[in-house]
Amino acid sequence: LQGRTNHAIAIDSVHDEIVVPNPFAQAILFFRGGAKGEEPPIRVIQGPKTELGYTDNVAVDPIHKEVFAAEFRTNAILVFRSDVGGDVAPIRVIHGPKTKLDRPMKIAVDPVNNLLVVTSIPGLWFFNRTDNGDVAPRSIIAGPKSGIGGDNQILSQPILYPEGKKIIVSGGTRASSNGLLEDIGGGMIGVWKYGDSGDIEPWAVLHCSPFTKMRKPASLAINPDAKELIVPSIGRILFYHLPEIFQ
Repeated sequence: LQGRTNHAIAIDSVHDEIVVPNPFAQAILFFRGGAKGEEPPIRVIQGPKTELGYTDNVAVDPIHKEVFAAEFRTNAILVFRSDVGGDVAPIRVIHGPKTKLDRPMKIAVDPVNNLLVVTSIPGLWFFNRTDNGDVAPRSIIAGPKSGIGGDNQILSQPILYPEGKKIIVSGGTRASSNGLLEDIGGGMIGVWKYGDSGDIEPWAVLHCSPFTKMRKPASLAINPDAKELIVPSIGRILFYHLPEIFQ
């Protein structure tokens, strides 16, 4: 029941499940952690009660058994029980003018520190994990000093490091040709600390350059045990040893 493309995946290591959104079916699919081949999902969240639209992102909170999705077209964040399938209503919805949400794209959750972060066109939006309704964000990082945000930029899935209270995100500028946004050029990986707010420079930054050999960082991952940042970059996977991030 997967679609033509998958732009996100989440792992619930506590309950040994793989969670994948299907934007074309307006659904969230749950598979066994050991699934292989043409195996059906063990649960599907789908139907009019869900309020799911073109959902191509997902984040899982295995501690509280919740799954989160950011809705780009309706400027909403939907929260569901992750152990329930079917046509079910969200248990919480963050939506309304006070949220200032502007085309939210990717989402990540830190259940330990009660933090929810969302990438949007202008920048990074932060909420409490338990927020519900028309609530103001606890903070926003956006503006020229931040180096992120803008209609011609795309931000990756944000990475939260709860132990060191860091937020890591990559961003690149989509080049325009004949009025069409085509490719990701330039770019950087920025690191901020929990509590940062406003038009603020990253606490640490890794730029695309001949020295770093990084180009078009559309996604990233971390390996805290090895203190490494892992970046796919045009047919290669780059590993950076950056112990400062994990302090």
